[in-house]
This record gives sequence, C-alpha cells and structure tokens, in this order.
Amino acid sequence: MNLKEAFQAQNKISELMSYINRYLSDADNVMTITEKHLRSKALAGQQDDTVDVSRKADEGFDVGRLLGIWQELMEEKERLGAAIGKAKAGMGFNLDAAVDANKSRRAFLGMLQELANRKSSHELQKGEGRGYVFNNDGNQTSYCYDIDRILTIDYDRNKVRAMVKELNRSSDEVSIKIDEALLQTQVDYALKFDLAGENRFILEELMEK
Repeated sequence: MNLKEAFQAQNKISELMSYINRYLSDADNVMTITEKHLRSKALAGQQDDTVDVSRKADEGFDVGRLLGIWQELMEEKERLGAAIGKAKAGMGFNLDAAVDANKSRRAFLGMLQELANRKSSHELQKGEGRGYVFNNDGNQTSYCYDIDRILTIDYDRNKVRAMVKELNRSSDEVSIKIDEALLQTQVDYALKFDLAGENRFILEELMEK
C-alpha cells in the first residue's frame, strides 16, 4: 500500500476503536437488568415473574469478544504506525513538518486576506456629539453636533497582497509535494483486517472469527 492508503487505514482503525469505546461506555450494553415481579408475596396463588428489561444496542456485541477485538486493533495500529514511520524515514523531506507548516500557512492566509480586503473609510454620525455652552443669561445649555468617524488602515495593502500571493504559491507547492509523496511512498505492510464498510458491519464480521 502507499502512504495515503496507510494513513486511511490508520484512521479507520482509530474509528473502530472509538466505536468500541463508545459502545462499552454505555452501561446498557455491558449490564443485564432483570426485574423480579414478586406477585406471590402480594397475593396468594399468583405466580412470580422474571423480566429482562435491558435496553442494549441493536448490535448486541459480546463484551468479552469486543474487548479482545479492541486489543487486536490496538496491536494492528501500533504495527502499522511503525511501518509508516519506516516509510517516512526514507523520504527526502520531513512529511510531518511539511504538513504542519502548511496548516500554519493556510490559517494565516485567512487573516491576511481580510487585511488585504480592508479599506480606509469614514462615517458621518449626524447629531451624535453633545457639547455644553453658557448662554447670555449665564445658564449652561447643551447642543448637538456631527461626528466624522474616520477609519484608516495602518499598513501597506500592497505588501499584504504580495504576501498573500507568495504564501499561496508556497502552500500550493508544498501541497503538491505532499500529495505526490503520499501516492508514491510505499509502506511495507499487509493489513490483518478487512477495513472496508461501515464500522458496525466490520465489527460484526470480526465477532464471527
């Protein structure tokens, strides 16, 4: 398998393990709830009855077997991870660092684009100002006036736009390099499990083995 397929398999195994974790975390799935209806104590001649009122999930997985499957998946994940590590070690660049760097570029680009689109502007707020003066009788009176609210950008938009262009270029360049590496780098590993399909059905098949 190539590196992209290996990462997909790794993610699928993690999904299955999380699925098992959620299933086992639900008390209804790991406990049987029985109600004993003690009718004979209330009225002579009446028959007692025992009722299973458990509300287990539709899957009805055997808890012991499910615990074993989780352990098998954990071992598979560790072995696959080691094989992926060996494959990445043989690459001509640090894949993890390249992916992390591109995430940082993409996150910063969003903010830069907002800066590039900002414009200086002004807004006339009519009658929003209030002042006070003394009239001829010596009394203090108020008056209203307009406020011109001016917004001025504190940077060179052309420099920001140039930075956006350069970051897009470098980000795209690295993305192509990453995509090519994911497809061309081979991982020396054969999966023990068939991971095709929905999580529930995969686990049901494993239950039967």
